[in-house]
Amino acid sequence: MSRLLEALNDRQRAAVINTEGPLLVIAGAGSGKTRVLTHRLSYIISEGLARPWEVLAVTFTNKAAGEMKERISSLLGLDVSRMWVSTFHSFCARFLRMEAEHLGYPSNFTIHDDSDSKSLVSRCLKELGISGTQFTPASVLRKISSAKNLLYDAEKFASEAEGFYDERTAQVFTLYEQKLRASAAFDFDDLLSMAVKLLDEHDTVRNAWQNRFRYLLVDEYQDTNHAQYNLLKKLVNESNNICVVGDEDQSIYGWRGADISNILGFEEDFPGAEIVKLEQNYRSTQTILSAASAVIKNNSARKDKTLWTEIDGGEKITIALNETQSEEADWVIDRVLGQTDNYSLSDMVILYRTNAQSRSFEESLRRRNTPYQIIGGLSFYQRKEIKDLIAYMKLVSNPCDEASFVRIINFPKRALGDTSLAKLTEQAKRSGISLLQAASEAAGCETLGPRARKGFALFAELIAELKKQADTLPVDEFIQAVIDETALGDALVAEDPVSGEARLENMQEFISAAAEFFTSNPEPTLDNFLAEITLYAGTDSYQESDEKLTMMTLHNAKGLEFDAVFVTGMEDGLFPLARTFDDPNELEEERRLLYVGATRARKQLTLTMAHQRRRYNGNESPPSRFLKEIPPELVDKIDRRAYKWDFGPTRTTGPRRSAGKPIPDKKPAAIEGVYYEYEDDQGVRPGQTVLHPKFGHGRVIAVDGMGEDMRVDVDFASYGPKKLVAKYARLTVISK
Repeated sequence: MSRLLEALNDRQRAAVINTEGPLLVIAGAGSGKTRVLTHRLSYIISEGLARPWEVLAVTFTNKAAGEMKERISSLLGLDVSRMWVSTFHSFCARFLRMEAEHLGYPSNFTIHDDSDSKSLVSRCLKELGISGTQFTPASVLRKISSAKNLLYDAEKFASEAEGFYDERTAQVFTLYEQKLRASAAFDFDDLLSMAVKLLDEHDTVRNAWQNRFRYLLVDEYQDTNHAQYNLLKKLVNESNNICVVGDEDQSIYGWRGADISNILGFEEDFPGAEIVKLEQNYRSTQTILSAASAVIKNNSARKDKTLWTEIDGGEKITIALNETQSEEADWVIDRVLGQTDNYSLSDMVILYRTNAQSRSFEESLRRRNTPYQIIGGLSFYQRKEIKDLIAYMKLVSNPCDEASFVRIINFPKRALGDTSLAKLTEQAKRSGISLLQAASEAAGCETLGPRARKGFALFAELIAELKKQADTLPVDEFIQAVIDETALGDALVAEDPVSGEARLENMQEFISAAAEFFTSNPEPTLDNFLAEITLYAGTDSYQESDEKLTMMTLHNAKGLEFDAVFVTGMEDGLFPLARTFDDPNELEEERRLLYVGATRARKQLTLTMAHQRRRYNGNESPPSRFLKEIPPELVDKIDRRAYKWDFGPTRTTGPRRSAGKPIPDKKPAAIEGVYYEYEDDQGVRPGQTVLHPKFGHGRVIAVDGMGEDMRVDVDFASYGPKKLVAKYARLTVISK
């Protein structure tokens, strides 16, 4: 026992030995929460309060669960294979294997992964005669998943369905559940919802499992959703021996169902609960902690705490204000490489709000032959939407490019399947011509049906038209023409409105790369651009050294730490995202995301922004409002912009500039601290009723971006939510 406790500070020790009754451990960033969890569980067992299999510990990742098992095994010197230390989903699967018969399922039920579930939804849509374009499998499955996490079954969802979109989704949901049951299968969300259902409806089962576990330990409690919360409530017995560990300031997954009120309301759920705050940080310098604390104190949904450390002082926070995104990337990479005498590449990380931001950093790293890795995402030029765009460009440049032809012939969908493509390929071989040439002559191919002949011919005409535009347009404008003529953007959004939006951002970032190429390359031809990005893409597998710089989104950085952290893209509209400006809860989550990113740093924290970011069509970007919340005495500011702005959420913008060409000054319409441009200066605002020529009447949910890049989220009465590019949407404002 003394060995277990001697390595703990006073607050950690209190959390470990306070074993009886409900306990909330508020574990600030870097305060040793994993140590507390593992020592508490080991203490309970070593003191004989419970046998190893009478304690349930749940967390969110297999990595975290594995680390807990290893530490407990080391502390106790025991075989931990019988212990219940796992993720929520793994626990539920194990529980249901033992009890599924009470729900009418066999113990050898199948678990569907996300791909299986999408395929099943797709079959349901087809069987019901519902358009898979209007109701994509991914978007319908997301609706079903959200409902299940709220513990709604198909019947309850149908009873509360409002509007055409929800009513059709309810039909799919009903058939989807029927097919799952007929297959003796659970999907990923069922593991939670069906476990709760079983415990709720079968008293004998619930009593048996409450008696089985004498103690419950929960990691990352701030990330629990409604189903997980109810699962825990039904597993805890009358002794209320439940200990939850978490930090509301690190709750960053509200977009996927996490409910911060679970941790904020713990004392109400468990009256008489003890609270232990872990405020000593073992990771960061006091300067970093002071800056992060100053920012997060602007949130209202939190419990007051003050992080401190015995690591005195530390470097000031560097805030670097750059003119363009490429200058931002070059400055960051120069700074990284200039510090390799102090830190290894693996001890430094570049964080960003969206995956699309990685492109500028990748190109800067490649120019310097610096090895890197991207966590949680593909290399920019290897992302599907970018490779599809490149394939169109390559086929325009080289009509004999068979691989590009095959890749894009049926994307977007043209009803040209594998059978038709095989027949066209055979015809091309017989005639000794390219696939594109065969497509242009498809009218004479007798083995093809009328629909396929027409489809191939129209595709060939499309490529011919794009070829004409490629001969006259700059590369960046040509890429936009490809997107417009092929309707790639519409196809991506139709596939999945959420991921489609991110893919649209990636395509806009690709256009930005082409625009930079056009202004900086002495021979900015299409062929040269394709050659350049192909060479870039060829270095993705560079692994000469295991020493690599890491890049990732802020969400993926949760739970990690580095000596030096660079948080990039600190601009209003990007971080925080523009769509969060009108929602205080979402804005607070954005602030928590910055807090998480900042507290990944052990020794050095750098925040950067770009005055002009082509993501917004060359418009000037205000510095993030969060920068103003850092006390100036903690900051070293480096201002490399041509025009200086003070920090703050609102200001008057200067003239809009693009590709070095002056554009007449035009005063934009101000909307909650972000500036948009629209035809005749008529701003589209959340809450307005609008009319679309195809989708009919709808209500504007959110507006994001500026000028030609402005996007509008509209919930249409007959078609459900749609994401539209304002420039092309042809919206008529019905009510202000």
